[in-house]
Amino acid sequence: MRYRLREFKAGIRPTLDELKFTLKKIRKSPLSIVGTVIVAFYITIAVFAPVLAPPTDPRNPYSIFHDGYGPTPRPPGSPVNDPFILSTGWTVHFLGTVEGQLDIYYGCIWGTRTAFRIGVIVVAIALTIGLLTGSLAGYYGGTIDEFLMRFTDIVLAFPGLILAMALVIALPRTWPIDLGFLGLAIMIFFVLVFLGRFLKLQGIWTFMLGLLGLATVVLSYVWALGTPPIYIIKLGLTNLDKVLIALALVGWPGYTRVIRGEILRVRNEDYVEAAKAVGCSDFRVITKHILPNAIYSVVIMASLDIGAIVLTAAALSFLGIGAPVGYADWGQMISFARNWIWAGIENPWQYWYTFTIPGVFIFTFVLGWNLLGDAFRDILDPTLRRR
Repeated sequence: MRYRLREFKAGIRPTLDELKFTLKKIRKSPLSIVGTVIVAFYITIAVFAPVLAPPTDPRNPYSIFHDGYGPTPRPPGSPVNDPFILSTGWTVHFLGTVEGQLDIYYGCIWGTRTAFRIGVIVVAIALTIGLLTGSLAGYYGGTIDEFLMRFTDIVLAFPGLILAMALVIALPRTWPIDLGFLGLAIMIFFVLVFLGRFLKLQGIWTFMLGLLGLATVVLSYVWALGTPPIYIIKLGLTNLDKVLIALALVGWPGYTRVIRGEILRVRNEDYVEAAKAVGCSDFRVITKHILPNAIYSVVIMASLDIGAIVLTAAALSFLGIGAPVGYADWGQMISFARNWIWAGIENPWQYWYTFTIPGVFIFTFVLGWNLLGDAFRDILDPTLRRR
């Protein structure tokens, strides 16, 4: 028992040393401390949102409450007039109201949860797709690389915001999915993967196999249109769900290209060749030996992208194709304030709070993730970590 305890302590000692070194690196970088504090501040707001801004409608806490429907915003500290809102405990509008008498404080507090939901979920989905496609393309090369990277280039050829807008508008509210056809397409893909790997095709044969695979998928889709569905499931999508899907479909190609480049750099290293020589499977080689040494730049990119994704989602909401009307979202709060940015010559900035306060939330949230991304670069990147 004592021997096992000593072995356990010896095993966790390197981990504790690395953790101490990481904390030391963070303390040495003032910007990383600022970024960490900002992100921690917003995490605290998101966690304690029900306490900081008690919902007036427990069934839909993300719905910003109206104190009437007047068109003119009211300044910070204005009293609440609606009897029902008063009965829930709200007595004043701490940060004022926007057009339609939507409470700014409530929208900004619960909008923090919306920002985390959009940023984290979209980046997680895009990162997962990018890791899968980039790993397959970089490790196997040949047909797989050619097919995946040409498709990636097609997606990258479209401007990101324009493509996201088109997808949000094009996606239906009810999305029927034929699981039979989806399974067929996945089966065709893996058959092509193993065929190209087994035959070790190169050059024109790689192109021909990729063209054959594309033609097979298209023909399968045409066949599926004219035949009864095998198994249909229907997914109900809100506007915010469509934004999440659109941003994830737009964001994955960047991760694919980065991880592919890193794997091309790492896959010929001695430790990878040694793992292959002792009989490790491709899955083990990729997950245990290649990805841990190639994923640092992608993690840094993901931390930076969380802020960028929130900005893009805010832009979509500002244009009216993002979150539904009255939903707690920072971009929509600024959209409600756009008619009051200039209040006239006599008092031009009378309604400054309507756009400044939500703008500060967006600015500091994005700034925090950008600074945290720089800290991750210094901490995680093995080429910079010990300098």
